[in-house]
Amino acid sequence: MLNGTHSTFSIQHSILNCMKVANISHEGFAAIQVDTGPLALTVIPELGGKISSLRDTRSGREWLWRHPRMAYRRVPHGSSYVAAADTGGWDECFPSVSACAYPALPWAGVPVQDHGELWSQTAATQIDVGDESVSLHTRWHGVMLPYQFERTIRLDAGSARLSIAYRLSSAADEPLAWIWSAHPLIAIEPGMELSLPPGARFHSGRRSGLPFPRSIPSAGGDVDLSRLPARDAGASIKLWSAPLTDEGWASLRAPDGALHMRWDVAEIPQVAVWLNLGAHAFDGGEPYYNMGLEPCIGAQDSLADAVHAYHLFEQLLPGGARAWRLEVELTP
Repeated sequence: MLNGTHSTFSIQHSILNCMKVANISHEGFAAIQVDTGPLALTVIPELGGKISSLRDTRSGREWLWRHPRMAYRRVPHGSSYVAAADTGGWDECFPSVSACAYPALPWAGVPVQDHGELWSQTAATQIDVGDESVSLHTRWHGVMLPYQFERTIRLDAGSARLSIAYRLSSAADEPLAWIWSAHPLIAIEPGMELSLPPGARFHSGRRSGLPFPRSIPSAGGDVDLSRLPARDAGASIKLWSAPLTDEGWASLRAPDGALHMRWDVAEIPQVAVWLNLGAHAFDGGEPYYNMGLEPCIGAQDSLADAVHAYHLFEQLLPGGARAWRLEVELTP
């Protein structure tokens, strides 16, 4: 077992001569790296279980965006994610995405920090090595609210696929309202092709029922979001879907490969897309050019709005549990 509070842990293991698991130092933090052959994954337990790298070893493409100016660092609970920890990679947002006051008794008014409670914790982490697979199990506990959140990433030898299983369990005596969003920030480039279920209908600001693909105004004229524009487009948008009815998937294709996400809409009913196409940077530097491709449960972005404005959230009963799965695959 690797508990993220210990940086002296070390493991080297190979499976069928094509899969390696190693403890490494990643920008000053203890990290776990798994190489399946076609795919390499890095997780940093001390930074909320952040997936800092998802790389296709066949093409060399790094799929996760890394902030060019913001260093990794531990920050206390109650901090602003965008000001102190918007470093890139893949984080988990729970029980809210934006900061808000918890909207219901008996915790009404309790502050929920920006991007949820998980990213600022050290995630207790266990590595399970099988004959032909490795599982990385990370676990968090609620800070201001009573719950346990778990994520298990399974990687198979010779495979470019991740199977991610989530489990939320209650330690409360009252129902717990929540929303969740995967938060991988993708390293995008002009010309990439974004595909989403054709039947999906999206919300953006006060507008709803929007189909995809769609166009938005940019510095150089309207751009079709299904093919990403130049870095100086100067536009940004957040889209989040109404509950999906038939199929749950999202794909992003580059010239040398593609990233695919798949899920069961009975478990994960929605998907969100955040695009910053050179519009701004939260640290005041050169504007970002990145994308959040985010399967999610509940309305975006505030739990308070999800409860009071959209009525689109979930409740965990006292002593209850909720599980869901997400599959990610890199293809040539």
